[in-house]
Amino acid sequence: MDPRRYLDIAQAAEYLSLSTSYLFKLVSRRKVPFIKIGRLVRFDRNALDKWAGRRQVLPKDWMTG
Repeated sequence: MDPRRYLDIAQAAEYLSLSTSYLFKLVSRRKVPFIKIGRLVRFDRNALDKWAGRRQVLPKDWMTG
């Protein structure tokens, strides 16, 4: 298991270029994938990549260009 695969809140926020407070808000609303281990919250880098990829907005002419 790659120890860098699982990120804490500060690492995940930096990885996603978000503030930690905004990431906490996403966690509390269950809008971002996370792992709960007791009181600890961890983020799987692969799940974050997939989550971010689903939010990609493509230009209107993407399919016609």
